[in-house]
Amino acid sequence: MSADKKRLNVFLVEDEPALMSVLEESVRTLGYDVSQKAGGLPEALGCVEGGDFDMAMLDVSLRGEDSFPVADALLRLGIPFVFTTGFGSAHLPERFKGTPLMEKPFRLKELRSTLQSLSPGA
Repeated sequence: MSADKKRLNVFLVEDEPALMSVLEESVRTLGYDVSQKAGGLPEALGCVEGGDFDMAMLDVSLRGEDSFPVADALLRLGIPFVFTTGFGSAHLPERFKGTPLMEKPFRLKELRSTLQSLSPGA
């Protein structure tokens, strides 16, 4: 990435610490910064309120709670996001049926494509 081009910031919401670590490393490998991280619903909602990020990746299920309130807040703010899940799209409420979804486990190539599609101007 050229020095005059701003690196985009990603907000990661994932309740599995090992997966969070791999996801953070992968996002950075692809040339993005990770500006916020959250492992649970209350923490994620707090990050949205004070967040400084360009896009988000939301695990659908956070310690037994759905991340849909976080998704609703991101929609209100106009911040693009992708859901990540191991359960497919059947669990998503109707209002999120058109939202990008990445099924776990996903590959770096899929992550790259998804983040590029969420980037401003994509």
